[in-house]
Amino acid sequence: MVKIVKYENSKHETRYKFRLYAGVDEKTGKKRYVKRSNFLSEQDAQKELSKISYQVSTGEFFKQDSNIRFNELLELWFDLYKGTVKPSTFATTKRILNMHVLPLFKDYYVKKITLVDCQKAVNKWFKEYPKQLNRYVFYTTRILDYAVKLEIINKNPFKNVTKPKIKRDASTFTNFYSKAELNQFLHCCKNNGNFKIYTFFRLLAYSGMRKGEALALTWKDINFNKNMITINKTVTMVENNKLVIQSPKTLSSKRNLYMDKETMSILKEWKVKQSHIFYMNGKNILDDRLIFSNKKGSILHPTRPNNWMHQLSKKYGLKYISCHGFRHTHASILFQAGATIKEVQNRLGHADAKTTLNVYTHVTQKEQSETVIKFANYLN
Repeated sequence: MVKIVKYENSKHETRYKFRLYAGVDEKTGKKRYVKRSNFLSEQDAQKELSKISYQVSTGEFFKQDSNIRFNELLELWFDLYKGTVKPSTFATTKRILNMHVLPLFKDYYVKKITLVDCQKAVNKWFKEYPKQLNRYVFYTTRILDYAVKLEIINKNPFKNVTKPKIKRDASTFTNFYSKAELNQFLHCCKNNGNFKIYTFFRLLAYSGMRKGEALALTWKDINFNKNMITINKTVTMVENNKLVIQSPKTLSSKRNLYMDKETMSILKEWKVKQSHIFYMNGKNILDDRLIFSNKKGSILHPTRPNNWMHQLSKKYGLKYISCHGFRHTHASILFQAGATIKEVQNRLGHADAKTTLNVYTHVTQKEQSETVIKFANYLN
């Protein structure tokens, strides 16, 4: 029979405690005990003891006690997820979840997470990070789906959240250059005196390639005879902020881009200049050398081009766009030039034409009015 013991705590106050033998753990073979203390009266201790004794006898106690907190579930999910994706994808997902999801649910028991808790999280994400809302909801839903699979919970509360709709206004989209703005930018960039930077942005603008794809290019990817560039890899960041070169995310990202002669001529000129720079530093220019690298010939950090853009826009009073904005620019000008959706899709390496349509439907007010005029003229 379990004894309820009277004792004094550190403040010399009278308290009661007990230690209940709860059988042998089937997994470890070790004896299990349930300890409780700090009861104000013997009656309170006896009441709790009777409750726990009954739960132990019916098997309910350790079923409840085995419930894990969200942070523990997340670690289990990470272990599973890591083996299903590329290191860069895993690093990005882990960073997102640790920064934006874990703080909201960290100490919650998974069984105790309610629809109200989930909706509060959704509302917070929508308020602070509206563009990332779908991503946060997607990953959190997957994690709790895993809890269902592990039989920790019976149903996933995130399946019933209501996601606020983001009002998208194409007229407010500014992360691209018009034809005139692009020509002005490239003119200023060329006159700035750094041919490497000029070559980099000229290449982005005239190819539509991603920044990571440009940073992963080597000279053997350039075919000057055919005016063609082969895209088959990208620079990305994995755990511990380590930069690596890996294959693109999708098969459609691997592609051959035919380029204009002037851009290829600029690349030739940069190759000569780069060879001279490396020669002066005691290094040879090799076919497998990166076209855009740091001074040591290693991977250029992806933040460097961003810094170039900030410096150039500030120095010359130009509109700032991100490096990805040159893809928007390239697509926009292609559409203006009469390219089809399929042609732009293949050029940009999109796996789905929907991506091309969703991202590049931003046109100027002038183009919208011209479209209406064309329609009216056709009917007349």
